[in-house]
Amino acid sequence: MQYSRRPYPSRPRDPRTFYMGPWGPFHGPSRRDDAAVKHDVEDLLFYDGLVDSLNVNVNVSDGVVTLTGTVSSANEKWAAEDDAWAVPFVKDVKNNLQVS
Repeated sequence: MQYSRRPYPSRPRDPRTFYMGPWGPFHGPSRRDDAAVKHDVEDLLFYDGLVDSLNVNVNVSDGVVTLTGTVSSANEKWAAEDDAWAVPFVKDVKNNLQVS
């Protein structure tokens, strides 16, 4: 049996700039509006069972996400940071959450 080669590399690419469309891979936008990034971060925090999103404030400026507020444990603090990093077009995350 002969295996065919893929028309594009199989290694993972940066999801912020590379998308798979119905006609194959293409490059998408290079940046996104800060309000849209903030909305996506807040959605991830809300649906994450490890994070109490009511106590976490999110601010976004030029793709840099700043998390402020109080959380109950270090695991919750790092879970919130992981959620922020999971959003496309995030350049940096400043985790200023305080553990109470």
